[in-house]
Amino acid sequence: MNRTLAIKLGTIALLMVLLMLPLSMIDGLINERQAQREQVVREIARSSSYSQTITGPLLVVPYHKKVREWKVDPKTQERFLVENEVGGRLYFLPEIFELAGDVKTELRARGIYEARLYHADSQIKGHFELPMQLGIGEGFADYRFETPFFAVGISDIRGISNALKLRLNGEVINFQPGSQLALLGSGVHAPLPVITGKKPERLEFSFDLKLQGTGQFDITPVGRESQVMLRSDWPHPSFVGEYLPVAHE
Repeated sequence: MNRTLAIKLGTIALLMVLLMLPLSMIDGLINERQAQREQVVREIARSSSYSQTITGPLLVVPYHKKVREWKVDPKTQERFLVENEVGGRLYFLPEIFELAGDVKTELRARGIYEARLYHADSQIKGHFELPMQLGIGEGFADYRFETPFFAVGISDIRGISNALKLRLNGEVINFQPGSQLALLGSGVHAPLPVITGKKPERLEFSFDLKLQGTGQFDITPVGRESQVMLRSDWPHPSFVGEYLPVAHE
């Protein structure tokens, strides 16, 4: 009886091994096909544009500040005042940030593998509220402000397909390459008129952005109040991040 049981167990073990061989072959083929597809997607993105992330806008005000320090002469022991300048930047986020976009998709194929590209036609607007003296308390007279700028982070600027123009309080300003901010990475910026900070100021902005990307479209909600509305023919949308849509259809 023990011998019969051992034969049955051996037969079952042999069948399991025989079944695992084709399963492992199928699994290897699936992994190979997935790797080839990912490579095709990367190649298509490299020749067009990668997934896109929009961060900003930020309003940046560079400054130099006078710093006074008392020092002592080691020989005479007399105190004397030394005045230097240190540089820095003030950063402001929008009170209101709104993005409305229409996203159209297209398929690019190589052999049996496909990658989905998108073309996002977006209108971005909002406003900044600059406080009195730009929020600086004491020592405001020691600050010397330089040319402020409006910065927008765009992860792959190759995907920009329109001439970017900033509309700021009715004035039209051309964007220039580079965000000028390491925290935003790649992007664009627009130099602004001088801001004195002598009184509170409201800056209303808007600009149109036509952007091509592959796979994923991310938007960073930078405003105190942010609203994003997107329309698309994307067949199987999914949403990532900390904020899911309030409503979708």
